Amino acid sequence: MLSSQTTWVYPSVLAVALWGVAAFLPKLVLRQLPPLHMTVYSNFFFLLGCVALQAFYGFHVQFNAHGALLAVLVGVTGTLAQIFYYISLRTNSLTYNIVITSLYPVVATLLAYLFLGETLGARQAAGVALGILSLLLMVKARDRKTEGP
Repeated sequence: MLSSQTTWVYPSVLAVALWGVAAFLPKLVLRQLPPLHMTVYSNFFFLLGCVALQAFYGFHVQFNAHGALLAVLVGVTGTLAQIFYYISLRTNSLTYNIVITSLYPVVATLLAYLFLGETLGARQAAGVALGILSLLLMVKARDRKTEGP
């Protein structure tokens, strides 16, 4: 049995599994649809899911102007990132794209350090450095693969 301090583990593992599937499926979809259409379809059904959840839990919507503006920025940046991911995925392999794009936590970590004053311990700093190194290695490996012997 997990303690109350580790109850986050199950939802986190489920999120990782679902994100893995969600990162894989676009490669199949992009064989049939262009990136923009895929984004429209996926976001439309995301919106329907949100409405269904609101209906299930009740339609109480909490409003805060600053929070709403930040939420809009989350939507805009997330949608743009999604479109760029699909464009890249359409012409490149899933293997390279998913490893490179999965490094977004490095960006989020650095932003939290710079703008929120969150601390970055030695292990986290090493993780960020290794993430950046993995990106460089993936790009270099991709370059060598396309150059040939």
